Amino acid sequence: MPYNSVPVDTSHLPLCFSRMPVRIHRDKEEIQRFTLELVNNTKEEGSKAHKHALYRHAVTGPDMNVYALSWCEADLEKMKLLIEFIELIWAHDDVTEEDPLEDAISECEQLRRAMYEEYDNEPVADNQFGLRIKRFRDIRNRMKAIDSVGWVEIQDTMEEWLPIDKLLKNWDNLEEYLDLRKVHVGNNVMTSFIRWAMGIHLTKDELTFIQPYTDAVGIWLGLMNDFMSWKRERTQPTDRIMNSVYLLMNQYKLPEDASIDMVRGILIKQEGKVLEQSKVLHETPGLSTGLRAYIDNLEYYAGATFYWSLLAPRYAKPQSFDVDN
Repeated sequence: MPYNSVPVDTSHLPLCFSRMPVRIHRDKEEIQRFTLELVNNTKEEGSKAHKHALYRHAVTGPDMNVYALSWCEADLEKMKLLIEFIELIWAHDDVTEEDPLEDAISECEQLRRAMYEEYDNEPVADNQFGLRIKRFRDIRNRMKAIDSVGWVEIQDTMEEWLPIDKLLKNWDNLEEYLDLRKVHVGNNVMTSFIRWAMGIHLTKDELTFIQPYTDAVGIWLGLMNDFMSWKRERTQPTDRIMNSVYLLMNQYKLPEDASIDMVRGILIKQEGKVLEQSKVLHETPGLSTGLRAYIDNLEYYAGATFYWSLLAPRYAKPQSFDVDN
C-alpha cells in the first residue's frame, strides 16, 4: 500500500489519456523547491544549460515535478540525492545531443569511468564537463554509502546505457529499433532508481522474472517519448535522429502526419500489452512484498512519465535555447 504518495487527478485530460495510474509524492512542493534550488546553484544564470534546466522543470500545475511523479514512493532524502545524480546525467545528455557523435561517445566514456573509484586519480578537464565529473564522483560515493547493493545495480544499468550511442544507426525495421530503444530511453536505469530510492532489493531470479515486464514498459515509454518529442526533434540539428516517427517515414515513404498516426496506433497497442502483463503479475501468487511494491511502482513510473510528457512545456512548446535568444 503506498504511503508516500497521493493520486493525481487526471479527469481534465483527454479521454485518450493513458490508462496507467498516476501518483505524486506527498512532499512535491519540497521536491520542486529543492530541484530549482539545485539548478540555480549549479548552473550559470542565463547560460544555455541554465535555460535548458529551467525549461525542463517548468510546471503547468501543482502536480508536475517530474521527480515527485516518477519516484512517488521514494524516501525524501534519497530522492534529493537521486535528483542531484539525475540532473548531472540529464545535463550531460542535453549537451551531447548537440555534439558530434564521436565527441558524445568520448564524453560518455569519461562519465562511465567516473562511476568507479579506480579511475578517480585520472585528471579531469578544467571546464564545466570536468566539474560535472567531480560532482558525479562525489554523488556516487554518497549513494554507495547509503545502499551499496542498490548502487551496484544502478552502476550496471548505467554501464549499459551510457555507451548506447555507439549502437545507433539507420534502422531497417521498427522491431530492431525498439529492441534498442527500450534501453536508449533509459528504462533500466530509471527503474533501478525506483529500487534504490525505496530500498527494494530483489533477488537475481526476481529481476529475471520481472525483466519481460520492464522491457514491455520500456518499449511503451520509448514509443511514447518518440510521439511526444517529435514536435521538438523534427527541426533539431543532429546527425543521429532516434525516433520511430522518422524511422517509419523513411521505411514506408510516409508523409509525416501518417507516420505520426501510425506511431500513435502502435503506442496504444503496446500499452494494451503492458496492461495485460500487469494484470497477470498482480494475479500471480507467491510474489515477495518487495517485488509487488516494485511492480506497483513500475506502473506509477510509467503513468507519471506519460502524464508529465503530455503536459510539460519541454514537449508541448519546444523552443530554441541559443544563448543570444
